[in-house]
Amino acid sequence: MKNKGKRNSGSNKLIKFPNLEDRLLSKAMSLVEEKKYGNARELFGELLSRNMHDIRALYGWAVCSVELGDYQEAEEAVVMLLEENTPYYFDVFRLYLTILIERKDYTTALHKIMSVGKKRQLPPELKEFLRQMKKFCQIRLHEPEWNDDSLSDQTKNEPNREYAEHGEGESVDWLALEKADSKSQMMLLHNLADQLKVSHLPEIRRFLLDEKQHSEIKTMLLCAIKEGDLAKEISVRKFGHIYKARLESEEFLHKNLADQIEKEIRSEMDSNNPTLADLAVEMERMFTMNLYPKPLLPNSPNVWAAVFCIRATAAESQHEIGRMLERFHVNEDDYQLAEQLLLEAEAHGIWS
Repeated sequence: MKNKGKRNSGSNKLIKFPNLEDRLLSKAMSLVEEKKYGNARELFGELLSRNMHDIRALYGWAVCSVELGDYQEAEEAVVMLLEENTPYYFDVFRLYLTILIERKDYTTALHKIMSVGKKRQLPPELKEFLRQMKKFCQIRLHEPEWNDDSLSDQTKNEPNREYAEHGEGESVDWLALEKADSKSQMMLLHNLADQLKVSHLPEIRRFLLDEKQHSEIKTMLLCAIKEGDLAKEISVRKFGHIYKARLESEEFLHKNLADQIEKEIRSEMDSNNPTLADLAVEMERMFTMNLYPKPLLPNSPNVWAAVFCIRATAAESQHEIGRMLERFHVNEDDYQLAEQLLLEAEAHGIWS
């Protein structure tokens, strides 16, 4: 961890001011409230140069580092706090998860989520938060490997040899695709996307109507059908019902409404809590895409923006929920209708 502040070089010349640490802390906190994170971190660094185990300064340093995008420094400070067994352990642990997610280290985040429950008795309000974080990390880990920026363009575009040999793609092994686990299905569909032909539509329809197949894989297949211009509309079973997916519609994948929801989230949350806004938007994108073509009701960006911000903050008390609904100008009835739809989709494994 880099030097957090500068010590005076001739300690015998140091003039000690009464309550200097308290004054530095107070000034640093004021700067945080003014969102002057760089200046605030300098003062927290000065406090740490005097006492590397100052819990308040370590926490302030970590928070400012997150806001400044310096996640390595933030993580080192948070780990020190957790090792010090801080009395604010769970608040610090929340911040730790935020840092890991910002760094896209979902594997470590999952490991920490599972281990903290074994070591400590979790308060009720934290259990739901960790449950949502666990789902979120699992979603990110199950995303197709070809979206990883670390992969080369050649690797992303390399076709699966088993299918490349079939030129026109007439020998697609749909039975193997149906029986594969979800991560393997994603990779197979990615490799097959540009090989699918109109002649495959009977097998495609059978797959889309198979209630055992995961909603996210069906969404990927719908995208492949659209990109290949194989059909204008097609039936798909999701969440126990059959819907007609109109692939040329502007509402494909609920994109227009999803864009409006994201705009509402960003407008309300970005200035105060950009990390929470990012998490709410990630959850919203995953949900709206994989819900399609089931209608997104109520058809209101404000309602769904509030719902995903409530989920992102793990709000449980009626007071917390009420404050968020008031912030987005949402009434209780609309919120309950949206929450009911979300719970229905979750019961069918939309996140995993």
